[in-house]
Amino acid sequence: MYRVGVLHSHPLIAWAVDRALSTVPDLHVSVLDAEGPDRESGPVAAPVFDVLVTDHVPSAGKPLAARIVLMSATPPAAPGIDEYLPDRSSPADLVRAVHGAALTVRPSAGAVPPLPEGGGLSPREEQVLDFIAAGLTHAQAARRLGISQHTVDTHVKRIRAKLGVGNKAEMVRLALARETSPLMVTAGGSH
Repeated sequence: MYRVGVLHSHPLIAWAVDRALSTVPDLHVSVLDAEGPDRESGPVAAPVFDVLVTDHVPSAGKPLAARIVLMSATPPAAPGIDEYLPDRSSPADLVRAVHGAALTVRPSAGAVPPLPEGGGLSPREEQVLDFIAAGLTHAQAARRLGISQHTVDTHVKRIRAKLGVGNKAEMVRLALARETSPLMVTAGGSH
């Protein structure tokens, strides 16, 4: 389990980062007060977090995190940043950056990396996975794809087997860790 701190000057963005990272089971996320923690009160033997996601370069002094992921509009001009992520990055890019930073801290912490692009799935399995992750039932996905519900059931079984997950919830979690596809954005809309 990796400890991740979120320190952002805009509360809505801090909330969104928390929501995106909280979908990953090996990350324990804490949102910090935007005013900043009182780091001068007492000695700190080790960093509090494995990774800190922030929108500003932390001041020098006692370490708050072993690795820093800067999420801002412009790349950092100051040292001390381990990863840079544009502030308009996708949730999947955020998860990848945080996992990448965390793995350099403790590579044997039992991390479950996000689903790699493609994941060994067929194009039709990718479509089914996107629809299920967007919250559609098997019947709704079947109607959208023009196939039978039984075929969707079969695709879901194959997807679970290929991803090595035990249930649909784990399958959806892995799907959400991927880069958001256009299907997931439009799946709730009317076609």
